[in-house]
Amino acid sequence: MKTQVLAASGLGLFLTAAATAQPVSVTYPVPTLDRWMYPFGGQPGRETSIPIFGAIEIPGFDDRDGQGLFGFTTTAEVPAGLPVARYRVVSARLTLTVSVDNQFQYDPSFDSFRSVLLTSDPLYVADTDAGKPVEVFGVGYRNGWTAQTFGEYNTFGGAPIIPPSEGARNCFSAIFDQNGVATDVSRQVRQRFDVTPMATGQIAAVSPGGWVPVGTKVVFDLDVCEPTSQAYLRKNLADGQVRLMVSSLFPAQGGPEGGSGNYSAYYTKESPLANGNTAMLELEAIVSNGADFNNDGFVNGDDYDLFASFFDAANPLADFNGDCFVNGDDYDAFAEAFDQG
Repeated sequence: MKTQVLAASGLGLFLTAAATAQPVSVTYPVPTLDRWMYPFGGQPGRETSIPIFGAIEIPGFDDRDGQGLFGFTTTAEVPAGLPVARYRVVSARLTLTVSVDNQFQYDPSFDSFRSVLLTSDPLYVADTDAGKPVEVFGVGYRNGWTAQTFGEYNTFGGAPIIPPSEGARNCFSAIFDQNGVATDVSRQVRQRFDVTPMATGQIAAVSPGGWVPVGTKVVFDLDVCEPTSQAYLRKNLADGQVRLMVSSLFPAQGGPEGGSGNYSAYYTKESPLANGNTAMLELEAIVSNGADFNNDGFVNGDDYDLFASFFDAANPLADFNGDCFVNGDDYDAFAEAFDQG
């Protein structure tokens, strides 16, 4: 059996079995922190706009140069500190509002790093559409910083801050392996690898290739079905905060055409022009009771029988490992949790 679960279908799917879990559906209209991660940002954490751009293969700069850090504290709605396996993110959507007018072209699709190489590079391939996608990643840390210690106003990176400072930022756009180890994707062009983000920005009101007006909403629906993304978000909820990094390879400098000013920027909570249009996170999650599937305070045969009945019915609550499928992997994961009590 391999039944796909529609991750963004809403918590209504789960309410028939609410006794087995604690469903949460919440909107955070204002971030706890928003920070321009750029080495020459003059007022860290106090910027009124966050420009997102690249400095492609420019010595001393990361390819993903101007990045945006957004954080949302979740402890009031989602209990923190539980085992990571107890959390499951059903859907997560980040929405940003554009703060510049007709400065960049909308690109909703994946672009390889090859499309921003110099045309003389043997790996170069021409981009087939206008613009560059704006993408969301998890957040990695270095230089001893962690999600618990790095805040809105802390130092951008380790010395030196001016070139050569590649790979020096204290937090960065990251992908994660199955063990949760972060890989910095900020220098992916010079390191020659493609990456899959957690989400690519989508715009309902603009056609691909169109110029994007100020005030436009850019929506990022995070891929909660991808195992490492789900694991990252689960750990975030256990830590009590969701942190996301927005970045792009819009070339402010470098690239086949030498760069341009055609890159995006977004309002922060400090902007007097935002009028409430700050970064927003919409989150649907389930906090489970692990192998205590019927939530009666005991782990026993009643839990096993209930889980088995949900599994046989392909109920989304039987998606025990959170990969958006109900299959044997979920049964094995539940059985292991059951054996551990």
